[in-house]
Amino acid sequence: MSLAFIGLLALYANAQQYPSGIYLSFTDFRNNKLSYAGTDKLRFHEFSGNNFITVKHNGQKSRLFKGKIYAYQRNNGQVVRTWNKVPYTLSEQGDIWIYYRYLNVTQGKGIQMERKYFYSTAGNSEILPLTISNLKHSFPEKYLFHNFLDAQFRNDAELSTYDSFAKKFKVNHLLATTISANTKN
Repeated sequence: MSLAFIGLLALYANAQQYPSGIYLSFTDFRNNKLSYAGTDKLRFHEFSGNNFITVKHNGQKSRLFKGKIYAYQRNNGQVVRTWNKVPYTLSEQGDIWIYYRYLNVTQGKGIQMERKYFYSTAGNSEILPLTISNLKHSFPEKYLFHNFLDAQFRNDAELSTYDSFAKKFKVNHLLATTISANTKN
């Protein structure tokens, strides 16, 4: 009987809910200050092209302009940042902030949804496609990082590889390693 109780407790702990809501600014995000906390429903209207999101909070519907919010948090803890009115799901905060979004990609005779990766150099900077060229332009003075990028990654798709030992994306681990190597010299 006690084994079943422990199992139920473990199941409850794994199903942890996070408060959903809106971060109106980067400062709100840094301070973990959610507006519309406990949002019942959030619609981004990505495919309809509307310039607003619809938030249902305490039974009341509100419209917020996409350009006036920083991000929203889902009840599973996922944070989705908006940049130029487009949603990007935050994967990792490090020296490089890594995001992804699903895009329609033509493959063969049809169209498939494919996860594409993006990054920003800070939480409040522009979001760019995660490419070797873009990373070199974002860190022009980090020549050691440039050399390791060329040696470690054969193409842009490999930049989204996760390092399970370091518990972060390899590109973030590589940048952190080259920064610490430069400061020791």
